[in-house]
Amino acid sequence: MFSQEALEIILGIKGKVDTTAEEMADKLNVTFFPYTESTLTENVVSFSNQLKETFLELKVNVVPFDEAFETISYYRIIRRFFRVTFNNAIFLIEKIFKVETARHFVPLGALRNLLRRRKIKKGISVIATGENKTWNLPMDHTTSFTESSVITIVDWPNNIKQESEFVHHFDTAMNLFAYHMTNIVIAVDKTKWLLYNFNASHPVYSRQDNFKNNVLHALIPKIAAPIRPHKFSDFIVLDKPFDINDSKHKIAVADLINGSKEFQRTNLYPPGKKISDLFFRNDFYKWIGSIHLDERSGMSFGFFAYQLPTKTEPLISAEKFTKKFNFSIPEEKDYFYRDGRLFIEVNLPEGLFCLRLPEVWVLSQRSGCDKTNFNPEKDLVKLGMKDGKMYLQAPRGLKLNKDYKPSFDTKVILAHALGNAIVASLAKFYKRDEKFTEQIGQRGLAIAHWHGYFNPNSIPEGFFVHGVLNPHVACSSPQSAIYAIEGKLDIFYKTLTEKKAYNGDIHIEPHHGTNINFPSLVELGLFLKSNPSVSVLGNKYLDLYYL
Repeated sequence: MFSQEALEIILGIKGKVDTTAEEMADKLNVTFFPYTESTLTENVVSFSNQLKETFLELKVNVVPFDEAFETISYYRIIRRFFRVTFNNAIFLIEKIFKVETARHFVPLGALRNLLRRRKIKKGISVIATGENKTWNLPMDHTTSFTESSVITIVDWPNNIKQESEFVHHFDTAMNLFAYHMTNIVIAVDKTKWLLYNFNASHPVYSRQDNFKNNVLHALIPKIAAPIRPHKFSDFIVLDKPFDINDSKHKIAVADLINGSKEFQRTNLYPPGKKISDLFFRNDFYKWIGSIHLDERSGMSFGFFAYQLPTKTEPLISAEKFTKKFNFSIPEEKDYFYRDGRLFIEVNLPEGLFCLRLPEVWVLSQRSGCDKTNFNPEKDLVKLGMKDGKMYLQAPRGLKLNKDYKPSFDTKVILAHALGNAIVASLAKFYKRDEKFTEQIGQRGLAIAHWHGYFNPNSIPEGFFVHGVLNPHVACSSPQSAIYAIEGKLDIFYKTLTEKKAYNGDIHIEPHHGTNINFPSLVELGLFLKSNPSVSVLGNKYLDLYYL
């Protein structure tokens, strides 16, 4: 319905985003970390060679390891030395005076690595074959922890069986991530490979059948679109706090509280993980892990959010808009700014229309909190999207600090909210789907995400599924947000042409989870509790969508 450039602008995404697996493969740069074959099993070595050959077939840029390095300037080395020295001095002072601190002491081995002048260039991801020694992990050689992913190939874990449940995979994956300081783990045996990333999914693929296709659509997108949590600098942070008890927020807060309680018995929200509890080799690596997660103290999977009542915007014909505002609509783009407000052009069978982008606000749980047993006074954050800019607001009585982070899926949450507002504006134009437009305009709408999928036979009436064929990207990636809003708008337009009633959408993120918009979390929780087979944690129902 809209160009990708328009979607990127309205979501506040900077730069062109690769959204197909083929585009991602073409732009991907990888290098293979040296290994000693005598220390590894035949399965790990043969898979590494098989993967390298497949990357070359898919036109991935495989960089020889010796050519993957850049030389760091003396200025950066000296600055890093003084920062580390200052950190260690403050750490020791705080320890002497028994002051609670979030700092970590940087040991000599880590200091040598930090001051090393030759580092792997930004934008080149590293494939590690087997286990490497402390202070000589691929992470120790990278320039950027966020722009160079590490992928580690290991033997199949002894504790993982065909029948292993989500929680066993979850625990295994998190400890492997921490021990190997890696973004992705590939566990292999003679016939199959298992893919772990921070989505907590655990797809298993054959080494013989469809190997090239699975590498292209499952592995490459996870490397090209890695997890990148939002920082405070990504938002316009509002000074004035919001009040969870005022009339504007009271309904949303009540539904978040009561709805999350309904979800306690669904088993769709597993206990989170604290960074401090993971199996890191030492405190320095633990510190690096927290930096990669934007200094979050832990991770929890899934989210609950509530879109506050949202005003729809009228569609104005291009001809009328031009005359009324004495404004020439640009022909080369399907979006434009007027008086600081962002507009999008909507091309419908009835003609070309202009729509001012609706302003949306959402209450969401902060990252890392207990999703089904949270404290509304401490665990809520208010997110906004206006004219392509993200806003952040804290509840009254709290200051934003390192433990108060927005969800990893913030951009996806706002993409759904913005898509809902655009859908409601279109529905109002066509004088249809009054139930949906009234809900979003008067009471707002609940948005939920968990790491499982709906049984295809249990889809709520009037809801439509999209996203099944999208590449398997990580949570928090800009691709996830684009898939969310684009899929929602496309599926709604399809209901227009097929004259079907629209109540909402179910956005599937393959090997990540499900997003759904529902009238309330309480109603959604009751619906899921009514039949345990409606949805379960893990991948059980995902393959049914491909049949």
